[in-house]
Amino acid sequence: MRWLCLHGRGTSAQIFEMQTARIREALGRDHEFVFVNGTVPTDPDVGADAITDEFFGYVAHNVEQDQELCDSMIELVESQGPFDGLMGFSEGGTVAAMMLVEDARHGSFGGLKCAVFFCAAPPFNPDLARTGAIKYADPNTDGVLLTIPTAHIWSQTAGVDEIKVHQALSRLCDEKVREIFLHDLGHDVPGSKSENGLAGSLRAIEHVVDTAMGNNR
Repeated sequence: MRWLCLHGRGTSAQIFEMQTARIREALGRDHEFVFVNGTVPTDPDVGADAITDEFFGYVAHNVEQDQELCDSMIELVESQGPFDGLMGFSEGGTVAAMMLVEDARHGSFGGLKCAVFFCAAPPFNPDLARTGAIKYADPNTDGVLLTIPTAHIWSQTAGVDEIKVHQALSRLCDEKVREIFLHDLGHDVPGSKSENGLAGSLRAIEHVVDTAMGNNR
């Protein structure tokens, strides 16, 4: 499978590549991962400046720039795709979810098969964003928006409000093809710091990949 990988705010493609190194190694050679920087320069997230001197995000919090976000992601996929799946951390996961909503409605990304979200929030509505209105999806009013297999991986030690945000994204996805794994590593991607966190994340991701590819374990 080919994956488009979107990093968290205040970091970079290089940092997300490092964060996912153990997961990618374990998934094996049948997978190709493409990492891209966001288009919005930002201040560094905690510890990011020890690794690189460039920091990015995807959401500008500026009406004109955010109107163009979905279309800029379409252009990215057209130039570097096709992709089978999306993998996103934090803000990158939220943007990945927005791309899936766009794909479900308009097929703009070629029919993505699955997604992996690390510590991500619900997407905003791409159709409304093009008009300059940023409205985040709400499972209580929008129901299930995404029916492809998805993995949701977040920290059970996060604050109550943050956990509610992660749960909201999972509720926007079809529970029949949804995997959820909770770790105790905080706002991070499981890797070398926890063998249990890594193993649980891999089980969720591999199950989602098998479902997306029509395999049975």
